[in-house]
Amino acid sequence: MISIRSLRKLYGDFVAVDGLDMTVEPGDIYGFLGPNGAGKSTTIRMMLSLVAPTSGTIEIFGQNLQTHRHDILRRIGAIVERPDFYNYLTAYKNLELLGRLSGADISKKNIMRVLGIVGLDTRHNSKVKTFSHGMKQRLGIAQTLLHDPDLIVLDEPTTGLDPHGMVDVRELILSLSADLRKTVVLSSHILPEVELTATRMIIIAKGKAIIEGSVRELLDAGRMKVTIETPSADAAIAAIGSSPFANTLQGRSEHGCVLQLERAEIPEVVRLLVERGIALESVTPVRSLEATFMGLTQEAA
Repeated sequence: MISIRSLRKLYGDFVAVDGLDMTVEPGDIYGFLGPNGAGKSTTIRMMLSLVAPTSGTIEIFGQNLQTHRHDILRRIGAIVERPDFYNYLTAYKNLELLGRLSGADISKKNIMRVLGIVGLDTRHNSKVKTFSHGMKQRLGIAQTLLHDPDLIVLDEPTTGLDPHGMVDVRELILSLSADLRKTVVLSSHILPEVELTATRMIIIAKGKAIIEGSVRELLDAGRMKVTIETPSADAAIAAIGSSPFANTLQGRSEHGCVLQLERAEIPEVVRLLVERGIALESVTPVRSLEATFMGLTQEAA
């Protein structure tokens, strides 16, 4: 769906994007992650032909963006930053006007179809000034759907939303993929949202890709926090402290201890404690996207 190779963007002497490679497959919900200033927004603007790259190539739908710009862009829907609407007009009238400007299908059937997808069909005659921030975000996604795009690009779609609004947008993104078979590129700094939504992801820092792949595989890789609950916490800590796993011990928890282990090491630690006669109540591994993100971006700093 998207193939980016050796992409660079310079602003004078400042390198915003530095030799970036990334690949988005059809059907992906592709999480695009990085700290502030990493080059995410610049990359998205280059993907949407809003900013010209200094060098490198962008291919979308198997075509070069530089030579097939019009054909590519008519198959993309995007929200960059936050959507803007005419607050004194209704949701329906906003979509009708914006659809006319972009050449989309503005029939009543199509407008009501996209409003139904985002859950705003019952509010089609309400003025946008009465909408919450979350409702405006959903209306923005409705706007991107008017021309039935194959690829949807969302830049920070949950920024500023309350928890209810975040859930609404998250469920809508999942529905775009599962029900409408859309490919979605999701740029966000809200890591739990990406963890709950994305199927594949890339983490970038200083304009360079640090890691790319399946979200599940990336979360399963490397070390994770493991909490072991036992009525014999002191004995468990002593046993681990005198074993080859001593350097994995992070400290005591309320009912046991906490270790930093690789997945393959967990059964070895459990076996060690059982052989020492220590009763175990639970062994809980936790691998979060936040831990992966922090570890990788700190290494790249």
